[in-house]
Amino acid sequence: MKAKIYGLTAALVGGALLAGCASNPVATSQQTTAEPSDHGAVEGAQEMPEAPLHLVTIDESGKTGMLDLLSDEEIDLPQLPDVVNLETDGRYLFADTGSGVEVLDSGMWSWNHTDHFHYYRGTPQQVGLVSGEGPARTIGGPLSTAGSTGVYFPETGKGILLDNAELAEGRISERFTTQAAAHQGLIAPLGDGAVQSEPASASQPAQVQYLDAQGHRVEGAHSECGNPADATHTAAGLAIACDQGIVVASEKQAGGVEFSLLKYPKGTSADQRIKELSHRKSRPVVAAAAGERGAWVINTRNLTMTKVMSDQELRKVSAVGDAKGHVVALDAQGRVLVYSTESGKVIGTTEPLLKKSLQDAQALDSVNLVLDAQRAYVNAPAEKRVYEIDFADSARIARTLSPGTDPIWMTQVGN
Repeated sequence: MKAKIYGLTAALVGGALLAGCASNPVATSQQTTAEPSDHGAVEGAQEMPEAPLHLVTIDESGKTGMLDLLSDEEIDLPQLPDVVNLETDGRYLFADTGSGVEVLDSGMWSWNHTDHFHYYRGTPQQVGLVSGEGPARTIGGPLSTAGSTGVYFPETGKGILLDNAELAEGRISERFTTQAAAHQGLIAPLGDGAVQSEPASASQPAQVQYLDAQGHRVEGAHSECGNPADATHTAAGLAIACDQGIVVASEKQAGGVEFSLLKYPKGTSADQRIKELSHRKSRPVVAAAAGERGAWVINTRNLTMTKVMSDQELRKVSAVGDAKGHVVALDAQGRVLVYSTESGKVIGTTEPLLKKSLQDAQALDSVNLVLDAQRAYVNAPAEKRVYEIDFADSARIARTLSPGTDPIWMTQVGN
């Protein structure tokens, strides 16, 4: 484990955004907000007493629907045709079409205020298209109305940092763009700038480099990182999955960015390296499949990495980050497993839920596993269902949902 701290001219997002905001965890329903944007509010949106959790589903034609998980009411959203991958930061839908990224604002979001949250419900709207060639990799920031979102096109090496405040107003606006040699990399927001991957060259190894608010390289602010496969924002910073292990890039109170490299344990083979990081938003713990069997559980705050469920063949894994240390997984049989890092055991297993989807390669590609504080959701595209799992109650199936829009693609917003 190695940590480096570099000075930055950019102000800390957290400190700047949080100044002057009173702690008010319970807001008034039906209130029309007129608060400053640094509370996460947008004109016309209502501040809510709890997270406005919704499931978004997209069918083969691109029809898009949004199901209120509290009231069971469902509305149609603007169409998202030709989706080949779907990402979200908890508010915006980033639908990769293979030739650009369509951005759709769900109008549902939570705003992390460190010791409490603000919750908002606004009007869904289609924002626009981020143009690019080939598949894209989109990585959102911790706040949907501030900071930025990174979009990277591996086939061309083009990186774009989108302005989240502009997205909240229904506009596509680029803070800056970058151009590197084509490689399997990424660009991810951090503070006023971003962390961008750089491929190996004759003069330097593959690494991730911090860029300032104007997109300029900050001298010395980099960390070794080969073939970055994924990145996500946690409560402790930006976690990046590299060949060497997990790089955590975080801002510090004194001003600066710190890169910490959490290396894989000795003996880790190439096929056990992490390809996808998943966790409950705003928590420090992330999880990932560890090749053919088992899962990695990474605490980005304590900088620990543990392999669990080593006898299980897993397809999807995500970390709740709660007191029990629940880890939820979908195994190769289509069962949902719940593991407790506190007990070190699998504490719940469902019956196989995705028998038809497991036999359909296309359906299997769009299966997703998402978490909130109380439930896990997994879509079964071929069965046209979404299963709601109570991970704190021995993987009990709380509900079997049949959205009006078939869940070929599925994710959760409002968190």
